[in-house]
Amino acid sequence: MNQKSTWLLAGERRKKNGEGKQVVLFHAASTGEFEQLKPILKKVNRSRYFILLTFFSPTIFTIEKDTTFADAVCYHPFDFPWSAKMFLRKFDIQYYIITRNDIWPTHLFIAQKLGINTVLVNANLYRDKHYNSWLIGKCLKQVFSQFNLILTGSERLKNNLLNLVPSEKIQVTGDSRLDGVIEQKAENKNPLLPECFASSRTLILGSIIPSDYPVIFDGFAKFYSEGNQSLVDKDHRLIIVPHEINKSELLIIENKLAEIGFPWAYYSEKEKLQNSRVIIINKIGLLANLYKYSDAAYVGAGFGAGVHSIIEPAVYKNMVSFGPNYQIVDMAVSLVKNKLAAVINNSDDFVQFLILLDNTSKLKIISKKMVDFLTGQKLASDAIIEAIFTHD
Repeated sequence: MNQKSTWLLAGERRKKNGEGKQVVLFHAASTGEFEQLKPILKKVNRSRYFILLTFFSPTIFTIEKDTTFADAVCYHPFDFPWSAKMFLRKFDIQYYIITRNDIWPTHLFIAQKLGINTVLVNANLYRDKHYNSWLIGKCLKQVFSQFNLILTGSERLKNNLLNLVPSEKIQVTGDSRLDGVIEQKAENKNPLLPECFASSRTLILGSIIPSDYPVIFDGFAKFYSEGNQSLVDKDHRLIIVPHEINKSELLIIENKLAEIGFPWAYYSEKEKLQNSRVIIINKIGLLANLYKYSDAAYVGAGFGAGVHSIIEPAVYKNMVSFGPNYQIVDMAVSLVKNKLAAVINNSDDFVQFLILLDNTSKLKIISKKMVDFLTGQKLASDAIIEAIFTHD
């Protein structure tokens, strides 16, 4: 479907089901942002508000165009003044809500001119250059000034935001992704792997990319010097989840495992899973639920642009590790500060992390401390709903 046809369909649904309701636009650029919004969308009073959900990615739009989390779904218009003004007026939008970093400056400016409430949730300003650079800081101040309200996950992020916007615009509400992961854990009942992966000491490599490979596989070669026999002797198992599952990436991993002396099975080879100590996951969408089988997790991309989500392994009480580029994820910063995560800079660091798999008492201590840490975190969705709609 093209952009305008989705607007027409959304307009028809608003005429049918939106009479007497305020229109609230939630925008999610792609799948990750939509997952952040789900716990919030569940809490919106649908008898009072009509939820218009917009996407930019055709991939997520195709999958979620009929989602029950919204009253209507359409593509977000391009960031031109004429399309922004036409779109916001067409749907008579009262709230324009964005999550994380997918900010459309022209839409924000037009929304302000039209008197629309503009809100940024899960705000994540983590780089010093965003506010220490004169030019970048000036541009961001102009953009962030268009928000009526900015909701963020922690005091650390609030302090960063204070370099750009006044304190009265900012509230710490927590990160709604935590709510979503906790809900997903409660619903995670289907067995994905044989029970032996839960009863053994199991390490999961979550969403790893090529820049992780040298550290991981060099560490494996040092720690499991006898290859598969070392895994047997230690009763360890490995779950490998590549970020990309194309043939070229899988072949690289196969070759790395062969060099170490690790036989493996693909997740799709169900008949081999029970007797395999190394599983390569060649199906997307499973990672979050696989952490229930692991005791320890290495989360990928910390040697690239920035570590991927660490909330899922934390919720499953895993001992967590990742590469040095972790400032992008606020919970990763908190876990390091609380000595609940290990920063891996090289293969020797990774070996030291692997050694902890054999330390039962240490694993139990970390697991308990992780529970205590998560118990102290805010569940964000209720706080976000209250902050946005409390004056209505």
